[in-house]
Amino acid sequence: MNELMNLDFEGTPVRVITADDGTPRWALADVCAACGIANPRNVAARLDDRQKGVVTMDTLGGPQKITVVNEDGLYDVILDSRKPEARRFRKWVTGEVLPSIRKHGAYMTPDTIREALADPDTLIMLATRLKEETEERVAAQERVRVLEPKARAYEDFCEAPDLLTVRDAAAQLTTAGLPIRECELRAWMLDHEWIYRHNGAYKPYAAHSIAGHLRLVPPKRSGRHRDGTPFPFEPTCKITRRGLCLLYQRIGAERMRDQLQYTDTQYSFDDQEV
Repeated sequence: MNELMNLDFEGTPVRVITADDGTPRWALADVCAACGIANPRNVAARLDDRQKGVVTMDTLGGPQKITVVNEDGLYDVILDSRKPEARRFRKWVTGEVLPSIRKHGAYMTPDTIREALADPDTLIMLATRLKEETEERVAAQERVRVLEPKARAYEDFCEAPDLLTVRDAAAQLTTAGLPIRECELRAWMLDHEWIYRHNGAYKPYAAHSIAGHLRLVPPKRSGRHRDGTPFPFEPTCKITRRGLCLLYQRIGAERMRDQLQYTDTQYSFDDQEV
């Protein structure tokens, strides 16, 4: 881990650490505080290992290990809260922090800019640093370019219902720029062990049920046999907003990988013809 950035969101401190690969890692406890989420431990327990990690950070009480999340984990946490501050926090990240990274290679607050203009030493230090980190800024701009569509999609998903049918989820993904039909989405979920078919009904695999990606919803009414005796309908397997976001990531990544493989194949054919 490299540089520590101490940001401020409406009076709530938010610590962001730049990882060795140049990507930001957000302190989970700070993100939860900014979004009005009471128990960061519960949030950390259900996050995927690819979304979180543990780093050692200097604090007033000495070095402490804290849980941090990457960009995917950040948006997953934001989706946990329906509170107004979570929406404002999301807009702050996508409207201020990311554009500043694109422009400066770091999050430049008004105070930082004023300090640079008032203190020649600070200005020289920043100029020297910017010169030395040209490649890192280019990489940061590329990360923002990749992240912004994802951020917009997450923002769309935040307005989605808490539970969706496969048909509704396919419509949401299509609107977010990932065209997919209902039958294609259901087939993908079957192939990737999200759901399975049992007694004519779709059931969630335990891993995705526990992670909060899928939920069985009890039927609101029952059916009747020909003799008039009632029988219960099977619960409906629905996709949560969290599951919708993960589907967007996984299916989008697969399509990008397939496209790259197709491009490589085309180049190989061209080389053979030459």
